[in-house]
This record gives sequence, C-alpha cells and structure tokens, in this order.
Amino acid sequence: MRLNATGVLLVIVLALPAAARAQSSAWTDRGYVNVNGWYQPASAGFSSTVRPVNFVEPSVVKTSYKTPAVPGFDAGGGIRVWRNLAVGLDVSYLSKSSGGAVSAQIPHPFFFNRLRAVSGDAAGLERTETAVHAQVLWMIPVGARWQLALSGGPSWFNVGQDLVQTVTITESYPFDTAAFAGITSARRTGSGAGFNAGGDVAYMFTPTLGIGLTANFSRARVALDDTVTIDAGGAHLGGGLRLRF
Repeated sequence: MRLNATGVLLVIVLALPAAARAQSSAWTDRGYVNVNGWYQPASAGFSSTVRPVNFVEPSVVKTSYKTPAVPGFDAGGGIRVWRNLAVGLDVSYLSKSSGGAVSAQIPHPFFFNRLRAVSGDAAGLERTETAVHAQVLWMIPVGARWQLALSGGPSWFNVGQDLVQTVTITESYPFDTAAFAGITSARRTGSGAGFNAGGDVAYMFTPTLGIGLTANFSRARVALDDTVTIDAGGAHLGGGLRLRF
C-alpha cells in the first residue's frame, strides 16, 4: 500500500477532538522543541518551454519535469503564551535530484522552417527547498505521557531548481535528421508565501524528553522566472525528537 501522508494527517486531525474529550489536562510546559526527519511522496510535476536560437532560427525545447519522493528534515520550537496555546517557528529543508522528459524542435543548418524533432531524458536536475513556517499551536496533554497538537500558519519558501535551457545534438550531412545527445541547464531561484497545517502525536519518556510522529501539509506558488511557476511544499510524514522545557 502506498504511503499517503495527507491521509495520515487527516486521521490525526480527526482523532484529536475525540482524544481531548476523553482525557485532557492543562499544558504546563513553558515551551517545546521538535526535530524531525520526514518523507515527502512524489508530487505533481511541472513543465517549461524555452526557445534558444540555433542557426539564426529559434528552437523549441519543452521539458516535463518529474518530482520524485524525497526525504527531508525540519526543526522548530515555540513558547506557550496562554493556557494550551503556543506560537513558534519551524524551518524545513530538502534537496533532491530529479529528471525530466525533453522534446525539442531544432532548426536545419541550411533551410529555414525545416525543424528536426529530437527527444530524450534529462537527469541530474537539482532542486532545493527551504521553508520557514510560522505556527500557532494548540497542545493537548492526554494522560501522563501522551501529547497531541494541532498547528498552522503562514509559510515562506525559497526554491532553487535546475531548468533545461537547450539540448545538444549529434548530426551528419545532409543534416535532415538529428539525434538527442544531452541538455544544458541553468539554476533558477524564487521565493513565495504560502501556508502550513499539521498534527503531531508525542510520547514523553520523561517530562522533558520524548519521541513523536508528525503529519503536515504546506504549499506555496513560486515563480522561478517569467515563464515557470511551480508548487513548493507538499504532504510530509515523519517523526523524531520531542523536547519540553
């Protein structure tokens, strides 16, 4: 069965009110620190089209980018401000190497309007995402050991992505056909605002140390240049260390 972080998040969110009604108590910690490793399932891809000039005529290079599943990590903390309510910040980061399917129309070196079709795969296209999530968190202690939490707020994403700029080809006289040889790429960066929401279940071994599972979702639209806008963020499922002070 494929892991679905969005589904797990929904289960956690729906379970929190029932658990709180069953046995909840006041939260007395001054604050919290969470450190997680997580997994992001493959998300929706995107595409780009560029028109580099070859033989004084524009080519057309279209790339459909694949976005595979990837691990990442985050760390954050917050301060209790009123009863079970806290405010905090969380910083997440991921880096992955992805690929894409490239199709191009390349001009003929001798004749105008006689484009030659080539296609192939682009590999080793790097992508990084750094996000800062501002969060309002409601903590629900359940019994002596368990803590449940809901959080959400605005996010700010910075994304770097390698984009295909042109293709390299092999050809021979009379140059009526060409073969795909590779691609050249360039790094593009962009930033954008979005949102985050999530749930967390923690088991405390001591009053200050525990472990937890988390599921959350974040999203922002980020423009990398005038023609390419991508979705940043996604569904994350992970776990890690829980500290209370």
